[in-house]
Amino acid sequence: MKIAQIYTPGIAQCSYVVGSGKECVVVDPVRTIEPYLENAKEFDMEITAILETHLHADFISGHMELADKTGAKIYAPRIANCTFAHHALEDEEEFAIGQLRFKLLETPGHTHDCSIYLVTDLERGENPVLAFTGDTLLVGDVGRPDLFPNQEEELAEKLFHSLNRIKALEDHVEIYPAHGMGSLCGRALSAKLSTTIGFERRYNYALQHTELEAFKKDLLTDMPAAPDHFARCSEINRVGPALLKELQVFGPLKAEEVAGAVKMGKTVIDTRPYHSFAAAHIPGSYSISHHGNLATFAGWVIPPESELILVLEREGDLGKVVKALYNVGLDRISGYLEGAMESWVNGGLPVENIEVISIHRLREWLEKDSLLVLDNRAKEEWKKGHVAGTLLAPAPDVRHLYSQWDVNQPVVVFCNTSNRSMTAASILKQKGFKKVINAAGGSTAWSAAGYPMQTGDDEE
Repeated sequence: MKIAQIYTPGIAQCSYVVGSGKECVVVDPVRTIEPYLENAKEFDMEITAILETHLHADFISGHMELADKTGAKIYAPRIANCTFAHHALEDEEEFAIGQLRFKLLETPGHTHDCSIYLVTDLERGENPVLAFTGDTLLVGDVGRPDLFPNQEEELAEKLFHSLNRIKALEDHVEIYPAHGMGSLCGRALSAKLSTTIGFERRYNYALQHTELEAFKKDLLTDMPAAPDHFARCSEINRVGPALLKELQVFGPLKAEEVAGAVKMGKTVIDTRPYHSFAAAHIPGSYSISHHGNLATFAGWVIPPESELILVLEREGDLGKVVKALYNVGLDRISGYLEGAMESWVNGGLPVENIEVISIHRLREWLEKDSLLVLDNRAKEEWKKGHVAGTLLAPAPDVRHLYSQWDVNQPVVVFCNTSNRSMTAASILKQKGFKKVINAAGGSTAWSAAGYPMQTGDDEE
């Protein structure tokens, strides 16, 4: 048996190529399929099957893309109710690929359709040697059960029973999950990307519980916010996403063409670093830097029907940026600004800017004046330490919270690196705020300077 793990940063996703003899399968592929083709070629194997553990919520799957390229059969849990051509697997159904035997176990909880694949290497014996656990069992965590409104209690109960089913596996069985640290599909994932059932049985908090109510209380406490695109991606994956070759062909646009597109209502995503956006940007554009988590935050805040114009730091970033957008189903890309922001400025077109101040200036300001400072980090980060006198306002939530504040009042935004706070700043500018200021370096710089932070839930 040969196995390769393919990790996709940004969405912290793990796919797998596993096979024996001349055949291999791909488990939970993303939309950019070249790594799977390369691994199959390296293994000297043909991809004959594609396995989906569940309808992924945080990214657009590559099952349709890979099937179109290779002719491989797609396998998915029957309970997912997929509408594309596939083999719908019943609970405990088995099938063989080469000398590998796969068995599907339904393990709902993270979602209603979550399942795992047990794999037996028939050249070595009759017992399972590994499991692809999708988002049911992660390293140090389990898949969150709160992605569907008002169903978290029901799904948490299902997850409890699913985990009991998994705990029946022998200690040596290797566990290969669909996500690692950085994914919002769980609460506290480990940086390790594989484990064993024995290790998880001993150290994973979720597997320590023997009582349902205690498990539910532990699991549902302090769950991070779920991005908007999660529900959208699940449905796209159920129906089957469009093939990349069928998407709109786009290319460079001159500055005046971009200006015309903006007047027609197209959406500009500026992917440059925060300080570049601060110096000069196209009025009304979003700042979502490719140096941060572009895929997650673009999927979270950009309306899915938007026709997109991209502003790049350099043209060589285009492939990385487009891949990130396609991974979260933002497929309607109309083009990118040729010559980057310099061409816009040199063309005499209007620009806006955002003032950037040091955390030293921010501290002086807070000591002297009553000032609206928005902390754009997540609540979990806030609780661990925040600056006294600031208000918790996670960057994606600024889209809804902005009406609470006076557009004529100066607003300082603040995160841990200035990427999320610049996203928040760009949204506030769209909403008509006259003076928005970004505190450079955010909490990272504040702590490095030795300035105090307070802990807890209280908001100033």
